[in-house]
Amino acid sequence: MASAREEKWVTDKYWLSPYNWLDEVRSNFDLPKRVRIHEVTLREADQQPYVSLRRDEKVRIARALDELGVWSIEIAPAISRDDELATKEISGLGLKAKVIAFVSWRKEDVDLALKCDVDGVIVDFVGNPWQGKTFWGLSPEEQIQRGVDQMLYAKQHGLYVIALPWDNYRAPLDFLEKLYKRSVTDGKADEVSISETYGFALPWTTVHLIKKVRSWIPGVPIQKHGHNDFGLATGDMLAAVCGGAEVLHTTMCSLGERSGNAATEEAAVDVELLLGVDTGIDLEKLHYTAELVQELTKFRVAPNKPIVGSNMFSTGSGWVVWMREKAQEAGKMTGVLPFKPELIGAPPGRYVLGKGVGRGLVEMKLREMGISTTDEQLTTITERIKEESMIRKGEVPDREVRRIVSQVRGEPF
Repeated sequence: MASAREEKWVTDKYWLSPYNWLDEVRSNFDLPKRVRIHEVTLREADQQPYVSLRRDEKVRIARALDELGVWSIEIAPAISRDDELATKEISGLGLKAKVIAFVSWRKEDVDLALKCDVDGVIVDFVGNPWQGKTFWGLSPEEQIQRGVDQMLYAKQHGLYVIALPWDNYRAPLDFLEKLYKRSVTDGKADEVSISETYGFALPWTTVHLIKKVRSWIPGVPIQKHGHNDFGLATGDMLAAVCGGAEVLHTTMCSLGERSGNAATEEAAVDVELLLGVDTGIDLEKLHYTAELVQELTKFRVAPNKPIVGSNMFSTGSGWVVWMREKAQEAGKMTGVLPFKPELIGAPPGRYVLGKGVGRGLVEMKLREMGISTTDEQLTTITERIKEESMIRKGEVPDREVRRIVSQVRGEPF
């Protein structure tokens, strides 16, 4: 394998698989030169049950997303008066990112977006004939026309226009072909999005559909929106890029309707490290931004959440701790990690005293606490810490460690 390619999978911050770069693996990829992130946290987070962001919180998150390097920020001014005011304030911040208003096919939504002085709109309309007929009593042609009329209205008023038909993956292909062609030719959409609204598409299905839509409207940038009901959202985004999509719709920490959307932090790291395509995202600000969003939404991710979960760089397994120490001595921590914490601006990993501890980890911890023991005492203390962890169902705190040491030594605590 060429040395130029080797730089793609191993650096001082990560060590990944060279097999990702084999010609046999990449022969069917149609990667864009760059992937832009269309960040939808400010809209989708409010659709996550039990999350409700105020105006000042949305403004703070918008600033952080802009500093992170996203291409555009989506917000829905029509949701409430507070959202309208938040949209106006964000539009006036002078951000580098485009401010895109989420609108339906009602003209009043576009009028409100214009009032908020946004850069553009993303026009949400149904992309499956079944819903068009069942919910609104529309024929497929009437359904397409309503979306086209809204896009053209926005375009005539000087807005950047993105078509966002939803539930595409259950619509007939002939309907989709007509919808996307008319969105561009009649609606004058600048870009179009393909929506995996319910998260059930296989990644290779997405590759196929992206290439199909590109063949219908050559030269028009394709965006990708997707949800995580089947745990496929990140894979769906990678597949979209492999098919030639240039823009990914993501949210911080996977916030969004039902099981959430594709995560900004996962999509950015995966596209850059695994596909080798630039996203414009400052990866070192991912951890900070994720922490900020979790604090403001009061929605904490699971400890084992990829990329930004609290367990990402921590371990409580004795043999893993031993290997990490060996890797550290060898000067290559990526020998036991996919990437270093500093890649995403996260604090150094920590060792956790739990059920999986070994003598080595306990000895290391006791040394940090200024405690020395005999070999026999160390063995007993280690077993007691394991037992205490099983009772607590978690980490054994320092105070409890000192109590255990005192009991084993027969000393007062």
